[in-house]
Amino acid sequence: MLDSLLLLSGSDIPFIEAQLSIHNPTLKEISYVGEENFLNGYQLLNVSKNFLPEKDKVNLGDISNFDILIAILRERNAVMQKNRSCVLMALALLFPSYAISLKKDSIALKKEGADEEYYLNRDNYEEFQQIIKQMFSFNTGEQDDDFKPDGRLASKIAEKLRKRHEKLAQLDKNSTKVDIYSRYASILSTGLKINIEDILNYTPYQLFDQLERYRLKQDYDIFIKAQLAGAKDLKDPEDWMKDVHSMS
Repeated sequence: MLDSLLLLSGSDIPFIEAQLSIHNPTLKEISYVGEENFLNGYQLLNVSKNFLPEKDKVNLGDISNFDILIAILRERNAVMQKNRSCVLMALALLFPSYAISLKKDSIALKKEGADEEYYLNRDNYEEFQQIIKQMFSFNTGEQDDDFKPDGRLASKIAEKLRKRHEKLAQLDKNSTKVDIYSRYASILSTGLKINIEDILNYTPYQLFDQLERYRLKQDYDIFIKAQLAGAKDLKDPEDWMKDVHSMS
């Protein structure tokens, strides 16, 4: 578990397993690539075989989450190519000082003018996933013939993801687009009377920390006002000073 103060500070996050630091992007930085692109990329970076039904997990063997991601990034159909771009944009925000390149069995990161490369691979990828989940989660190519291990199983998972994204894209054609970060930044700016420019310099973690605390305090204030006005049989509000980041 990452320290809550580290996350709340907006500082870069040590990623010891890869000898790197993960940049904690602000809402304004995310806007450079677009909220939808970033969230799609983040979702794909969090890909896991655990989302599959139990019957589809039986023969996965030692296929790792990273193996699945590599299989997805090597798909050449239009849907997965778009998702590949989103993943690369998300990685560019998380590692802004590095050039990112896709290898057969790793994602390489290299600083301009430097000789040394760093890698995301199957040895450190699940730790990377745990870090970015804590940073951003809130309650709220054609595969190479020599891709190992077991290209068929990784391809099967990639195909399931492709179909899922195509279905979601079809449903989205008739739905209203929801901009999570921009909408909540606007709500928080108005509710707390904070300049929107200041809110846009928050990280997503800071945004949702403040939003949840604001909601709890607002509920508490409404409760007190109702009590003073003589209201009876009111349900006690949640403690507005409670831990809002406990992981389930």
